[in-house]
Amino acid sequence: MPAPRATYRLQLHAGFTFDDAAAAVPYLAELGISHLYLSPVLAAAAGSTHGYDVVDPDRVNAALGGEDGFRVLVEAAHAAGLGILLDIVPNHMSIAGTANRWWLDVLENGAASYYAHYFDVDWGGADERVLLPVLGERYGRALTSGRLALACSGAPGPPCGVIEVRAGELRFPMSPGALGRIVRRAGERIAHPELQFLGDALAGLPTSADVAARRRRHRDKAVLLARLAELGAVVSRALEDEVAAINADPVELDAILEAQSYRLAHWSVAGSQLSYRRFFDIASLVGIRAEAPDVFAASHRRIFGWLGDGAVDGVRVDHVDGLRDPGGYLRRLCEAWPEAQGPPWIVVEKILARDEQLPAGWPVAGTTGYEAIDRLTGLLVDPAGEAGLTEAFCV
Repeated sequence: MPAPRATYRLQLHAGFTFDDAAAAVPYLAELGISHLYLSPVLAAAAGSTHGYDVVDPDRVNAALGGEDGFRVLVEAAHAAGLGILLDIVPNHMSIAGTANRWWLDVLENGAASYYAHYFDVDWGGADERVLLPVLGERYGRALTSGRLALACSGAPGPPCGVIEVRAGELRFPMSPGALGRIVRRAGERIAHPELQFLGDALAGLPTSADVAARRRRHRDKAVLLARLAELGAVVSRALEDEVAAINADPVELDAILEAQSYRLAHWSVAGSQLSYRRFFDIASLVGIRAEAPDVFAASHRRIFGWLGDGAVDGVRVDHVDGLRDPGGYLRRLCEAWPEAQGPPWIVVEKILARDEQLPAGWPVAGTTGYEAIDRLTGLLVDPAGEAGLTEAFCV
């Protein structure tokens, strides 16, 4: 596919899916464009209308039609002689809801998570817990009002489902250490030695970020949780009773919450106490460390697959200035570009000032054109009208 000469951007969402885009291909081809320019198509937060809040880089957004729908659009475009350009988001991911499995693992295991280094989190502070500014009321009030509580997500039924932390409608995973405390006390409640043993073993899992300790933690945790599930109905009622007792005791509930790998706080502290890099002032978008080779590979695996099989012909990089090393990222992008695709075709989202030029070392075809739009808009706006608008606004 030759380099793009005319593009048409399609904003995909649940109301305009891959099928809708495929139906529009004949019209778009008649306009004379060479490439469809798609908004992000990877799995996004529930209800997303834009796709820049990616939660899983390995899956296509089901709300758009999933992998099958994407292939239908690609085939329709190629049959009409059109290429595909894809908007990609290397700087951040969404942590809203419970669909980001990388982030959930971090919340469950803290610095001992396999994905702890995937995110731009400050693990070196006095409090290594991740601050989550999600509460609508102060922590102490939420603790006593019932807004904060533990929940057996699968109850009723063995084995008390999964014990989670509930903050209103939000759900958060339980750390193995805190879960062990609950399990051990449930075992004491019914004089069940094995349940007590499982509780102690969960509470004693390694917490170090050392590779060997981390591997042992995840291996042992999987075995212990599997055995807990096998006990089923035998221990389910005891776990439910223990959860109810903790919820009725604010001091004990506070102790369990303090034992998590995260700290729930009022939304207002996001501007001063946040321990992870967010996207502008959006606390539900966390920065990812694309400069780390394994993070780069994991977050781009599906994209390079599409480039390699010819489904996608080029990319537009969202928010390139948010990356720690934009030039290095772009060079790695070029180095990893599949040979079968030919020379890389990359443009970046960067707002250039009037006297600013793109860095000469960036291997890109250019920007997405904000500076051009600024100049074109100037042709349509009469500066003489500013005084009248200002006067009307200030009345």
